[in-house]
Amino acid sequence: LDEIFAGVFDGMTYEEIAVKCPEAYKNRKKNKLTYRYPRGESYLDLIKRVEQVMLHMQRHKDPVVIVAHQAVLRVIYTYFMGLNRKEATRIPIPLNTVIKLTPYAYHTKEERFVLHEMENAGSGVDAPSH
Repeated sequence: LDEIFAGVFDGMTYEEIAVKCPEAYKNRKKNKLTYRYPRGESYLDLIKRVEQVMLHMQRHKDPVVIVAHQAVLRVIYTYFMGLNRKEATRIPIPLNTVIKLTPYAYHTKEERFVLHEMENAGSGVDAPSH
């Protein structure tokens, strides 16, 4: 499942976008859910794109493994945890971690398994995700 498409900003860091196009940077920071990258996608577009996959996953009886980029994982996590879609832009999805979601009738159980501790976790050293 492909990451949210950043359009003309594809391959750039947030810092590069802030320098080259401060107005776009400011608009996206103001509302990540509805902001659509020029010639790209918004989180709402991503939700629509991933929606059919999520519905298909719900019908499976066997475990499903999803390997995807962070924005996609945020959308899927938000959906299965029953959160408001506005929260999809803020859900922390740590690198090198398996998140196991087990749906039940009235809730979803979450377990996290860290595969590799990162030395610079949370320091801002990693490139930001969409």
